[in-house]
Amino acid sequence: MEILRDELRRANERVEQLQREAAEFRDRFLRSRAEFENYRRRMEGELAMARESGMDSMVLPVLAVYDDLERALDAASAAGLEGPFVTNVRAVRDSLVRQLDSLGITPLGRKGELFDPERHEALAAVPAGPGVGDGVIVQVHAAGFAKGERLIRPAKVIVAKEGA
Repeated sequence: MEILRDELRRANERVEQLQREAAEFRDRFLRSRAEFENYRRRMEGELAMARESGMDSMVLPVLAVYDDLERALDAASAAGLEGPFVTNVRAVRDSLVRQLDSLGITPLGRKGELFDPERHEALAAVPAGPGVGDGVIVQVHAAGFAKGERLIRPAKVIVAKEGA
């Protein structure tokens, strides 16, 4: 009888040891799975950021073309020119804006808007005058662009400032 009790006690100790090991392995498995999920989510975020960064680098040269078209239209307007050439340049610029819009890229920094240091780069400040309040954009040198809340390029502007 004593032999059987000893064997039963050893068997119970072995069962307890195996249960502890099983609990430890289960804990390790759950931790590994959680770490892997965190890694997967982090990599998805980094991949999305890399895609956005790649898109920005592809779009920046196109934005330079937009700037050239704007300068051409401004020069034509200042010279009082109108005609098929100016109309076609305007059509090309408008088509470019539509294509950018289809990618979710929108222009920002228009004359009359309030200056936002998060989205605009002030090149100069001029005195605020009648009808032009403090912090209002009075001239745009280069439009800025954003995709959603992410800034691709800040607008380069001149801002009215009281006491400037």
